Amino acid sequence: MLTADDPDPVLFQGSAGGGGILLTCEHGGQLVPRALGDLGVSAADMQRHIAWDIGALALSQALLENVSARLVSQRFSRLVIDCNRGPASPDLIPTVSDETHVPGNRDLSPTEVGARTAAIHAPFHDRIAAEIARDRPRLLVSIHSFTPVMGQQRRHMHAGFLANRMPEVAERFMATIGAAAPELVLSMNEPYTVDDISDYTVPVHGEGNRLPHVLVEVRNDQLQDPAGIRRWANLLAIAIRDVEAAEP
Repeated sequence: MLTADDPDPVLFQGSAGGGGILLTCEHGGQLVPRALGDLGVSAADMQRHIAWDIGALALSQALLENVSARLVSQRFSRLVIDCNRGPASPDLIPTVSDETHVPGNRDLSPTEVGARTAAIHAPFHDRIAAEIARDRPRLLVSIHSFTPVMGQQRRHMHAGFLANRMPEVAERFMATIGAAAPELVLSMNEPYTVDDISDYTVPVHGEGNRLPHVLVEVRNDQLQDPAGIRRWANLLAIAIRDVEAAEP
């Protein structure tokens, strides 16, 4: 499906096979393959949270400057295919996102779904798996952002720390960042929860490898400028160092 005019879906930064922390950014990009046009979505909507996690890639890259880490991020929009969803998820290729219709995703055949999976989803997760196999990280941190208002619901937490079967790292992140910045409202498993259908990186790469992990969700109005991004990169670096220091 991708042509010579399209970039590689995977953006890798850091030392291949090196760095004790593996960062992932599933929703970092907002590109659409040339073959799919604009998916029927306006340019303005492609700037919204429905197309990407605003500020998540910038935060991930800033965190690279603070800790020894590798970063695997996705260049293409979550509207093309969501790299944090598995094949059974109804949101793998959304036809509607936050009340915005995506005409280019309607009535896709299994062949069309398979083409997007093979071109974009699979290479991203193959690279994560390869990095884990090449040099097992001490910690997997999946970086996301969320919109302050979803539908009619206003989200008051500044950040959430998500996990399912292995909550210890998420709990420690929340406690450490809460102590460093007590003015912040922090939550466990909000504004989302992690499970085997609605998520992919945590259950497959984290739990599947018994690898300590956390999925971080930062409210995107805090990632609108370099100062906000630096602040959150520093806070996450503090939490990462705390987890590393606690390792036997």
